[in-house]
Amino acid sequence: MKEQPSDTLRGILWMISSAGIFSLMSVLVRIADNAFGVNAWQASQFRFIISIVVILVISAWMRDRLRFVNLPWLFSRGFFGGAAVCIYFYSITRIGLAKAAILTYSYPLWAGLLAPLLLKDRISPGLWIAVISAFVGLYLIIVPAQGLGSMSWFDLLALSGGLLSGWAILSIKKLHETDSSRAVLFSQCFFGLLIVAVPAKSGGYAYTGLAWITIMGAGLCAAAAQLLMTHAYKFIGATEGSLLSMLTPVINVWLGLLLFHEPVSMRMLVGCIVVIASCTYAAMPQPTPGEGPGV
Repeated sequence: MKEQPSDTLRGILWMISSAGIFSLMSVLVRIADNAFGVNAWQASQFRFIISIVVILVISAWMRDRLRFVNLPWLFSRGFFGGAAVCIYFYSITRIGLAKAAILTYSYPLWAGLLAPLLLKDRISPGLWIAVISAFVGLYLIIVPAQGLGSMSWFDLLALSGGLLSGWAILSIKKLHETDSSRAVLFSQCFFGLLIVAVPAKSGGYAYTGLAWITIMGAGLCAAAAQLLMTHAYKFIGATEGSLLSMLTPVINVWLGLLLFHEPVSMRMLVGCIVVIASCTYAAMPQPTPGEGPGV
């Protein structure tokens, strides 16, 4: 059946909603840390726990139990994706919403570079240009005007989260051939819980009621945004979805500026624009080398 325009619009609205809720999740993680001293490991822990509960409830409601088929790729998606979430949450508490989101959402570039290694894809000349441009933008964001000596290691950590996310995205692409979206998300949450188990427990859980509400809110936002995003892909293609997901770092830049007064210099702003534009291009379908535009 041919897709109706109303279906496409519905998918776009779901994806925009997902981007907005992911940004709200980031704000709640920052508030939990600033106002209540909830460390990023515990915020990540409850994000994973709540998502697992939601997955199990949906599976029970659908009367369709979880099935895990491609175990090596599920491990790849789970371990690298879980680690990327932990790094993202930790980065938010150290370098703010804007930088953490821009550096983590560089994943389309890393996915493009890793695709030849993991999926045997070829890199087009246009993607190479996007990668080079993005690294110029990342240099402007990460390296202060004072030089490399003033660079923050937390920035590099956040960037490594983008690299891990790129690996996880390629794992998801491979898993679409064998496993359900619920199984793929479950793998991320399961391995994420293993990663944060020790550091989360060391902080204790003696928080106020408002702190718990904030933590649970962040977890529910993560689960809702993930489900909305998954649902949106039923109505729109991967390209449109990837492009719309870049709304999250854009929203985070403004939220960081307005809510937390995060410093955004002209140098960083230019870098953000370059990175987002490069990632947007990288998320679009790329012709393989030797192919013409009409092939």
